[in-house]
Formats: sequence, structure tokens, C-alpha cells
Amino acid sequence: MESLISLFTEKLGLDKKHFDTFYGELQLKTIKKKEYLIREGAVCKFIGFVESGTLRSYVQNAKEEFNNDFYLDHDLVSAYTSFLTQMPTNCNIQALTNSTIYTISYEKLNALIANDSAFLKLSKHISDTYFIRKCKRETSFLKHSALERFENLSSIYPGIEQRVSQYHIASYLGIEPESLSRLKLLTYINK
Repeated sequence: MESLISLFTEKLGLDKKHFDTFYGELQLKTIKKKEYLIREGAVCKFIGFVESGTLRSYVQNAKEEFNNDFYLDHDLVSAYTSFLTQMPTNCNIQALTNSTIYTISYEKLNALIANDSAFLKLSKHISDTYFIRKCKRETSFLKHSALERFENLSSIYPGIEQRVSQYHIASYLGIEPESLSRLKLLTYINK
């Protein structure tokens, strides 16, 4: 909860009154390892704030899954395109560990904004966060080698190697698990 208070008062420059109003609209959700926060085909009606836990976002075709994001403690979590458009999502968000998430519904967030334009700062922060994350990931695939993507992983997701299986990390990096093992060895040798 401290990270949410800090977001409001330090990053967004809002006061405790705004946080208290926002907090009053949140719902606490606990999901167990392997359970889904949202599945492909559903409409995302929430923005979540991970209090604790680890989740992954993935898309799948007929043959395999492709991890496209991870959410750790204090991250925002949502199928954000679906949230904005209120159309069905093409992704799944699954808990990799037992997770606790505070959520606010689409309707409640928009009601807060309608009643007090200061909440637009929160909405802008959410949009900016998702936009920057997606741009960095896209640019990384276009510009960087698998080794460079692996080396950047821990700066984007601190502690991820202790929390997420090698299989899921490899999928996120767009490589096979065996290739990830070689990259790890190469990184270790070069240190």
C-alpha cells in the first residue's frame, strides 16, 4: 500500500485526500498460482496494482504461448488495450505465484475523473507507463540481440530470475530455453 501512497503523493503530486478517495474505490483480489486474472476473449474492466506476487501476460496461437509481459510487486496490471477500448482482449494474464492485487473498475476510475480532474494525472501515468513499456520492448526486439535483451531483463524486472521460470523468461525474450542457458553461461563467463 505504501507504493500506492507514494505514487499519489510523490510522483503525481496529489494529496492524501485524493488517495483516500481512490482507495475507497479499490477492491482487493487474491489469486492463486496458475489462476487467471483475465482470459483471452473477456473484456478488461479493471486496472490493477500488484501488492504482491508475480504474473505473466501471454498470447497464444494454435501451437504455443508467447509471454509478452510480467508484473511484479508494485506494478500496474491490466489488459490495457481492452481496458481502453472495452473490447475483448487477445491476451491472458496468469498468476505465477499467489498474488494480491488492488483493482479499480473502468466505471469507478472514469467516475473519479469526471468528479475531479486531478485524477487525470493518474490516468496519464497509467497510459504513459504502458506506452513506455511497450515501446521499449518493441525497440529491443528490433535493435538488440538476444544477449542484450537478456542483459536488459533484470533492469526492467528486478529479481525476475528468482521469481519466473527459465521457460517463461525464454519465451519473453523470443528464444528457446536452451539458448537462454547458453546466454546465462556466456554472461557468467564474461563477468
